[in-house]
Amino acid sequence: MVLVLVGASHHDVTLDEISRLSQSGRSLAKRLTATSDDVSGAVVLSTCNRFEVYLDLTRFHEAVEVTTATIAELAGLDHDFVVDAMRVSVGTTVAQHLFSVASGLESMVVGEDEIAGQVKASLALAQEQHTTSPTLERLLQRALATSKAVTSSTGLGAAGRSIVSVGLDLVGQRHGDVSGRRALVLGTGSYARVVVAALARRGCTDIDVYSSSGRSAQFAQSHGATAVDPSGLAEALARADLVAACSGSSGFVLTEQLVRDSRAASTSVLPVIDLALSPDVSPEAKALPVVDVIDLEVIHEFAPREHSSAILGAQDLVLGAVQAFEQTESGRTADHAVIAMRAHVMAIINEEVDRIRHRVDEETAEEVARSLNRVSNAILHMPSVRAQELARTGDFADYSKAVHTLFGIEIDSSIRG
Repeated sequence: MVLVLVGASHHDVTLDEISRLSQSGRSLAKRLTATSDDVSGAVVLSTCNRFEVYLDLTRFHEAVEVTTATIAELAGLDHDFVVDAMRVSVGTTVAQHLFSVASGLESMVVGEDEIAGQVKASLALAQEQHTTSPTLERLLQRALATSKAVTSSTGLGAAGRSIVSVGLDLVGQRHGDVSGRRALVLGTGSYARVVVAALARRGCTDIDVYSSSGRSAQFAQSHGATAVDPSGLAEALARADLVAACSGSSGFVLTEQLVRDSRAASTSVLPVIDLALSPDVSPEAKALPVVDVIDLEVIHEFAPREHSSAILGAQDLVLGAVQAFEQTESGRTADHAVIAMRAHVMAIINEEVDRIRHRVDEETAEEVARSLNRVSNAILHMPSVRAQELARTGDFADYSKAVHTLFGIEIDSSIRG
């Protein structure tokens, strides 16, 4: 098996392109594991600024081709666009990238505290859909453990920094404190929960919630907010002092006409934090002087830079965790080699014992078998120990060649149980 990452983030492509890629949605991993024998496991991490597929493969090139083709099909995109947008990483680079991502080192807001929860949710979905593999589970669990270690040891992420918090900071800088104001939240998904909690921490407890899907009443009841009737969006927009848009819908929620009509009587500029990967605010509405739209691009531009010492400390922890993970996985490869050698010798012993059973009684044959097993255990003890040692030091490839030369046993060094 080999670990592979096929993904794109805000470092590589635009947020609009990430949005288009993410349309392949929740069914991607299930489709890959169900239709390709080369894919032993798949976990999809899809956030507002990255779309990544973590794969456990038996064959590299064929599986990567299937992955990009499936993304293109499910998202309704040109295959060449997907191939150009997605980058491919293999082996140790995959673990290093994911551990950095889970620790907030690759986020728009370095050190943000939401990404670890998103990684955990991605693993949970893969487990629910039965698309993960033992190796992928170990990879993601170790990434989450690394994230916790980074937070506790360096303080990175401990301050509750997030895309939402930076957006609210910008609102405060441009339009004053949000405490005591009336907010309108568009959406009822996981991001809406984060937004409502962030607003409450800042003293903004008069919150309206709107959802075109009709889920606002249930959400509002469980989050201490007020539900907006599907036909009451214009009225809610007219009385709002702040809007947080995170509906996740495919179309624009705030159109130019809606904003013009609802804010016609207002003399103040309405701050709108647009956190949706597919924007909730239309370009025409965004250009109106009555609103100040703070979208993901603006948040990325104005996000505060974390102190370099904290980042360096976090990077050191990530590198150490990657090395530990690779050593553990290499040890599993060594286990396969030891099992293969012992199986090879045991087959020879069994063949020899079967041969003498025709010439001696059963008791004698069993005694010969026990003697040969003791000898084989003694002979294979040191090679077994050396297999583990060389796997830990990264020299297992030479060991595999030696085993093949001596015993004719082919050991796939990429196998991981």
